[in-house]
Amino acid sequence: MITIDKFLKMLLTLLEKLGRKRIIYDRNGVQPYLIRYYLLFRDKLTETESARFLPFNVMLHYICLSDPDDLHDHPWWYATLILKGGYWEITPDGKFWRGPGHFRIRSPQSLHRIEISSNSQGSWSLFLCGPRIKNWGFIKQGKWLDHKSYLNQRKQSILKVRSQ
Repeated sequence: MITIDKFLKMLLTLLEKLGRKRIIYDRNGVQPYLIRYYLLFRDKLTETESARFLPFNVMLHYICLSDPDDLHDHPWWYATLILKGGYWEITPDGKFWRGPGHFRIRSPQSLHRIEISSNSQGSWSLFLCGPRIKNWGFIKQGKWLDHKSYLNQRKQSILKVRSQ
């Protein structure tokens, strides 16, 4: 008989061989921050191409590290179901534990930040997202900044500190 862990390992191996695994690294490019497995479309499809077939995408997420610093939003609506592990979600309304079985639907304007406990093995979730409908970004000192500007500012400040 096949166990759920063995099935998951086989599925992840298959998805990787099919080119459906993407590792997103931390902002220093050193450690994996998020490992994404595409169950439907690869991320190379445009929102128009994916919407032609289905107006959403389904992914398996393994969150390895906490989000640094500021709250951020997303370019699409999304729903998430925590499968294993869990995390603290920081929102404008407070800090909330999201453990296995937690299901949540969020709008593109919803702000949050994720914290993985230091003694945690990370968090596995089923992630469903709609088509891209806006740019995404961060809240910095009460103002929204698109992700490219925010990350560029952050990179410049890190380089400045390193050169001192």
